Amino acid sequence: MSKEVSINISAFRAKVTKLKTSVGEIDAKQTTSSFSYTNIEPFTKDLENVIEALSLLERYRGILEADAEILEETGEQMRIKDLELAASYQVRSGPQMVR
Repeated sequence: MSKEVSINISAFRAKVTKLKTSVGEIDAKQTTSSFSYTNIEPFTKDLENVIEALSLLERYRGILEADAEILEETGEQMRIKDLELAASYQVRSGPQMVR
């Protein structure tokens, strides 16, 4: 039984680009400037929670950006390895069935 081992690099790149675009749209800094200070007692705790949540959101954004970079590098390494394997088996038309 033969199985194909390959990656659709154009679809993969499109998904990684979409992920990077979505992560880039996360903007936690804009809100903090308008809610910097309050002295209204019921809102002080809420303000602290909002500031902490925005800080966590910014950390999450950084993690997602790093993950997107790793995904991009992994996809490129898979593409290169696929080409190397194809060359070692003298296959010139891209991914082939593994026998």
